[in-house]
Amino acid sequence: MVDETVRMAKSSKSASDAPRTSPKQLPKWLPTAAWSVCLGGVAIALAVAVPRLLNSTANATLPAPIRVVLSGQPTWLPKDERAAIERGIIKSLASSPFDRDGLIAAQDVATRCGWYSDVQQVHRANVDEVIVEGSWAIPCALVCDADGEHLVDTRGRLLPRTYPTGRGPKLLRINGVTMPRPTTIGAQWTGDEIAAALTMATLFSECAWRSQIAAIDVSSWTNDGTVNVLSDKNCKIIWGRAPGKETASEVPATQKLAVLQMAFTQSGRVDTGAAVLDLRGDLTCAR
Repeated sequence: MVDETVRMAKSSKSASDAPRTSPKQLPKWLPTAAWSVCLGGVAIALAVAVPRLLNSTANATLPAPIRVVLSGQPTWLPKDERAAIERGIIKSLASSPFDRDGLIAAQDVATRCGWYSDVQQVHRANVDEVIVEGSWAIPCALVCDADGEHLVDTRGRLLPRTYPTGRGPKLLRINGVTMPRPTTIGAQWTGDEIAAALTMATLFSECAWRSQIAAIDVSSWTNDGTVNVLSDKNCKIIWGRAPGKETASEVPATQKLAVLQMAFTQSGRVDTGAAVLDLRGDLTCAR
């Protein structure tokens, strides 16, 4: 019994004296490698998913209808012309809100419509709203020829409106033009005679008696470089050369305007009721 006890004690001591095995440690580089693998997976997922998302968004159909805003739209713009501009712009746009080519095409549509003297840009304010920004043409006069009365702006650009003779709006008429009408809307009507007539129109635009001036006649321009003015009572007002182009024997445009203003103040009529007024000299001749 004693021997068995001694044997068990020795066995227990031997077991306690045996070397202990410590737990196995992970390599220090393993966490870093794991994070790298995770981040690499995320990057691959983004590389695949983001282009698909952008492509899906780019090809998405826009809400209908698209609203076209013509910034600074003048009150005189005809409704049918406004509608035509809007339709052309909408037609040129692609379904994608990120489509740049469509915006460029829309700007070209606005430029070619003729009602803008300059189109700065066409841009989206929202996916369903497009804004056109530009400078509008200013209708100035009607150039008359055998085909009717053609609207031009202050720069002599042909606007997209032609009226039957005598049916146009109450704008100054320009008669006797020899240069041919432009074949393209928005193109400038060339010739010194048109330039002289438009200078006269600008000169009269702020005068109180402007409504009594019916037309500027440039039919004598090719002969002697002079213009005549016609009142709404068919009085022929012999003006002479264009403002700034007067000869030494001719009074300046400011003096001619003063004579017309005096006649209007005294009689209420710029033509004083006469059949002919000659404004070229220091003394106004009426007959």
